[in-house]
Amino acid sequence: MRQRIGVILMILFLPINGPLWRMTMQEFWKPIPLSELQFLGLSLVLFSIGAILTFASGNSGTSESIE
Repeated sequence: MRQRIGVILMILFLPINGPLWRMTMQEFWKPIPLSELQFLGLSLVLFSIGAILTFASGNSGTSESIE
């Protein structure tokens, strides 16, 4: 489940999708009060969170060796 949410975040917040998000928000809701650079930063942060959710191991941090 965590990995699926991560993949969805990565696809939705690819930096190339920024103009699509802006057009959608202007058409259906209120425009986003962020500059282009701030919006790019926000997209990169959300994309990075998605990458962490997707590729981070689900273990609690302790690994046991199998003998």
